[in-house]
Amino acid sequence: MKIAVLSSFPPRKCGIAHLTQNLFDALRAQGHQLVTFGIDESACDYKINTRSFFGLQEVVSIIKREKIEHISVQFIIGFYGKKYFGLNFLLFLWALRKRRVIVTLHELHHIRSVGQLFKSPLDLFHIVLEVLIARLSAGVILHTETQANNLRQYGVRNVRCIYLGIQTKPILRTRTVLNRALFFGKLTPIKGIHLFAGIARACPDIHFTVACSGEPKFEPYRLQLVESFAGISNLDFICKEWITDEEKEAYFTQADVLVLPYIVAYYQSGVASECGVYNIPLIVPRLGPLNEISDKYHTGETVETPSPEEIKKAIRTIFENYPYYLDGIRRYREDANWTMAAKNYVKYLQG
Repeated sequence: MKIAVLSSFPPRKCGIAHLTQNLFDALRAQGHQLVTFGIDESACDYKINTRSFFGLQEVVSIIKREKIEHISVQFIIGFYGKKYFGLNFLLFLWALRKRRVIVTLHELHHIRSVGQLFKSPLDLFHIVLEVLIARLSAGVILHTETQANNLRQYGVRNVRCIYLGIQTKPILRTRTVLNRALFFGKLTPIKGIHLFAGIARACPDIHFTVACSGEPKFEPYRLQLVESFAGISNLDFICKEWITDEEKEAYFTQADVLVLPYIVAYYQSGVASECGVYNIPLIVPRLGPLNEISDKYHTGETVETPSPEEIKKAIRTIFENYPYYLDGIRRYREDANWTMAAKNYVKYLQG
């Protein structure tokens, strides 16, 4: 099958670029021909013009010229130009309404209370946009059942959950002494990184590595963390513009448990799915779709709040029955590896 793919691709420094590259490799391995359309410095067949409101219409012309009937889109509004408020993307979908366009929504907003509308009215805009995308496309993919059900609440029926695919690296967990914890991810306050000062002090026998990739806009937060982490001997704080795959693998391989004390989580976490990639149990709070995989497969522990005491208790629980969680991760890897994800993508693309 010939498939047009709109996404970001390496070498662009973007989590989605590196994650979905595995999906596209799996699709090619299954014999499908991909025509790739990428943003910014993505390595691709065609660059997407995001400088103009009608830039996506150039993609439409190429798709029609090459007689491509199946289109897969990885969607984050920032990929296609926030300044157009998604209207250029809706026009793109309308122009391809006679073809089978499947959109993967990597972010899904959800109204949880009336107060949220006053605190963040932009969330309502995003919800309206996401519903319109679902209405104008042949189908929508989300990475958790929680998110799929949230979208169905707005009357959308052409939605399907396909787990965010994972590589299954052959990393064995045979250490007899378990005492290393890891946080990995982007530097942002909503991920609760500042909570590690209290968490590390509550767990003096555990060594914590907090490895972040940081953007300039969060420099004040980084400085706050440097100050609050000072003097905590069992915590290493690493913050760089970008952490390479080699560095990332070293951090995950050396750790025994992944701790993600997020404060806010509207959608799935790519880092949380890394528990299956690196065969490592994780701890997450009960937030939206964040804990779905952990609860379903028992890949780790879910805490009600990411307080130091709850995190400490969860670490102890995992370390006391480590093989139980590794077995849950094994089941998760069987269902969510990239080969299975690619098969499910193709099945939905074909209709």
